[in-house]
Amino acid sequence: MPNDPMDGPRRRHRRQQRLGPDARCAMCGETNPECLMQVRRSILEQHHVAGEAHEPELTIVVCRNCHARFSAAQQDDGVPLTPQPTVLERVIAATKATGSTLRVIGEGLLRLGDRADGVITRFDAAFPNWRKHI
Repeated sequence: MPNDPMDGPRRRHRRQQRLGPDARCAMCGETNPECLMQVRRSILEQHHVAGEAHEPELTIVVCRNCHARFSAAQQDDGVPLTPQPTVLERVIAATKATGSTLRVIGEGLLRLGDRADGVITRFDAAFPNWRKHI
């Protein structure tokens, strides 16, 4: 089935409609409607890194927000998440799914690094000699 480029915007719109305009995670403050879901079960889930249809045993445990982010990225990246007819197509799908997951992890690490840079900048402003004490 070809990837529908309008599916991502429709999915985001439906989720925003369900959650309301001012939806925010009570724990982390997340406001991105792609990441927010109404909780009716465990806050932790297993994400199938290479796609459940391709490598069902390759999973990581993530919170629901992160799982939504990973799954949305795989859909947006056009990863086929249904069983593929040949081994080669399965390898291609699993490789794309894993690449999509790693990209999301990389983006998260870059955001974390930027936040840490911000902490150093604030330390420099508030405590110019802080490095001498570490």
